[in-house]
Amino acid sequence: MNTAKVTAIVSILFFGFIAAPAFAEAPAAPSTINSNDHAALANYYEGLAKEISGKLEAFQQELDQYEDHPYTYGRQGQSLRSHLQANIREYKKELAEDLREAELHREILAKEQNRQFNKAEADVGGAVVR
Repeated sequence: MNTAKVTAIVSILFFGFIAAPAFAEAPAAPSTINSNDHAALANYYEGLAKEISGKLEAFQQELDQYEDHPYTYGRQGQSLRSHLQANIREYKKELAEDLREAELHREILAKEQNRQFNKAEADVGGAVVR
């Protein structure tokens, strides 16, 4: 009986270690966007940032409402306050990461466009200019 319990615990722990990385992080971008399409990736991350900004604003308004009238929330008020502050902190981190990713893809796009412009050939008066 003891070995069955130990085997069950070990198998659960092993599965936890194997499966944890799969659930740890959401994919960076959807698979429908080509990884070389930096304009689409920048727009995707800007859209995420806009969505997160809306959620962040809603949490901030709820926290402001709590701080204006803390007596209406009873015993669970402190728990609600700390929960809202934690959500705000996490959403601010996520917003900063998404804005950083959007800016990175904008920079890559600008460099690619500059490189393509520099490689372009021009036909000026019968002579090819590079």
